[in-house]
Amino acid sequence: MKSLAFGLGALLLAGGAAFADPTATQLFFDTPYLSRVAPGTRIDYAFHHKTAEAKLGESFDETLALNVTAEPSDPARRVAEVDIKRGDRHAEAGPFPTLNGNPVSLILLERDVKEMAQLSKGSPFYLRNRVRDHIAAGKVEPARFDFDGRAVEGWKLSMTPFADDPNKDKLLELAGRHYEFLFSDAVPGGLYSISVVTPKAEGGGNLIETSLTLTGTGPAAATEGASK
Repeated sequence: MKSLAFGLGALLLAGGAAFADPTATQLFFDTPYLSRVAPGTRIDYAFHHKTAEAKLGESFDETLALNVTAEPSDPARRVAEVDIKRGDRHAEAGPFPTLNGNPVSLILLERDVKEMAQLSKGSPFYLRNRVRDHIAAGKVEPARFDFDGRAVEGWKLSMTPFADDPNKDKLLELAGRHYEFLFSDAVPGGLYSISVVTPKAEGGGNLIETSLTLTGTGPAAATEGASK
């Protein structure tokens, strides 16, 4: 997972700020969500992955902890690392820059691209580029949801990036995969949830369902980057 840091970190360096009426690019890549998080904070997410058939891979649950830390001498220079736990298994991703976006969303999309490449035998580079292109062109609309016992105003970004893809026949049912992201400046880290659903072509349910949801915050775990 450490190897993800360089590639995903580079995607976060676009620069930008939050806007009253954001574009999809501003929501996903440009808003400095973590610059608003106090160093020493851990942001917790619950992740669920469910498949309808064994050939599509295993179903599993995970927790992701996004730790935001900084040198005591320079608290503005934040670093983010992500701890991922699945049963007895533990992995880490990062460190990531905190100038723009939320690295958890990029980690999940990178995992999603790898899954699609494995199932379709397609190119992960092609799939990654198509997803990124459609993030920029995604539909943004106001959203309202509950977090920590209160109503929160935010934004929903939705897209179905392969519905009209020239190579969608090679993706079969994966071409119908639909993504929804909920963002809000009122929640820690800006990202509230991600939902990725691959419906069955004949209807009557979904082949694959993936969800990530913000569950709360706590004190960050100590990291090597914060102690150097």
